[in-house]
Amino acid sequence: MANAGRKGDEGLTKSGDDSVSIKNGQFESGEMDVAAVILAGGRGRRMGGRNKALLTYGNEPFIRRQCRLALEWAKEAIVVAPPSEELLQAVCGLGRVRVVPDEWTGLGPLAGLHAGLKASSSPVVWALACDQPSPSPKAARLLGEKLAAGTHRAAVPIVGGRTQPLHALYRADLASVCGTLLAAGERRLGALLEAIAWTGVPEEAFIRAGIGLGFATDVDTPEEYRRLLKDAEGPDD
Repeated sequence: MANAGRKGDEGLTKSGDDSVSIKNGQFESGEMDVAAVILAGGRGRRMGGRNKALLTYGNEPFIRRQCRLALEWAKEAIVVAPPSEELLQAVCGLGRVRVVPDEWTGLGPLAGLHAGLKASSSPVVWALACDQPSPSPKAARLLGEKLAAGTHRAAVPIVGGRTQPLHALYRADLASVCGTLLAAGERRLGALLEAIAWTGVPEEAFIRAGIGLGFATDVDTPEEYRRLLKDAEGPDD
């Protein structure tokens, strides 16, 4: 399933001192060179003003849990948010984690993705929202396989009939497209998908691969947070 947007890149190449070759963001050995970007700059209005990145789940803040899980696959984790002592403390000791601010402050998730794409030294970015407490490296790898198989600019899950522009993979050179959209007054991630060629990965593909769909769960309100914690406790005795 693919969006009929603009044609994507034929391939990206990058070489360092050890001359590792990358095509379509993928090492010749088969391992993708990817950075996780976690958007954590929202004001949490629907959560009553609470910083969702600092909500706890499984005895750790969302943001620490996300970074820890993302780093099972990603080379580094880039948290896009205004630096704060609480946020830095939450990720302290993990290693391979950076916190960077928005360049376009207050302009929503498109601005956050723009900052993360620009900050990435990897050709592919795994974009997450800070209110998704269960990112799945297995799901991200499946998205990576779909992205590497063609010339699309992004690989996006489709779960419950809805496009999920977060927990998706994007080519890092889309930073310039994001910048152009922001300059034109856009704030929506959907505007980026409207401007590029992307491939959708339906939920059936994840299920066939034995991958649960919990990665698509987000927590926007106090009610959803209470439900998440209750579900984690299991059924009543």
